[in-house]
Amino acid sequence: MSALDDMALSDEALEAWMAAKTNPRPLVRTMSALDGFVTAAVTGPRFADPQDWMCPLMGLPRDVLAKGSATDHAVFASLARIHNRINETLFDRPHDYAPRFATKPSGGIDPRPWCQGFYAAINLNIKRWKRLLDLKNPNHGLLLPILIYCVDKKGRPVLGKPR
Repeated sequence: MSALDDMALSDEALEAWMAAKTNPRPLVRTMSALDGFVTAAVTGPRFADPQDWMCPLMGLPRDVLAKGSATDHAVFASLARIHNRINETLFDRPHDYAPRFATKPSGGIDPRPWCQGFYAAINLNIKRWKRLLDLKNPNHGLLLPILIYCVDKKGRPVLGKPR
């Protein structure tokens, strides 16, 4: 176990913190959405500095490492732990990666929170994702299984009305 793991919150405590945090609120509220966001941050266009996505994602101030509370540091450590786990899995053992989908009350999987988290990461770094979002780009189709489950800020399907 690393010092990062020692400082990090449990997944349950982190999810409770995300659900309760306000002013500013995190961009995601569940572990499934957080997993989707971090997956996009790991696999998509790079941010210049990890704090460029980590701080807005969790609603933390940019200077959280220098001036944050013990809880802020624990949240940041939790996020770093999740990032490292996803990064290591995708790059060292990609066949072991599985999205952390939510579970429906009926027991089935619900991909929507994970996909919405991924989409939140796209929106935070939209200029760098533009090329992949271009319908003329042959790689655009790779995002369709994710975007089909996403809605915009007004609750409208990102890909438009179902046909």
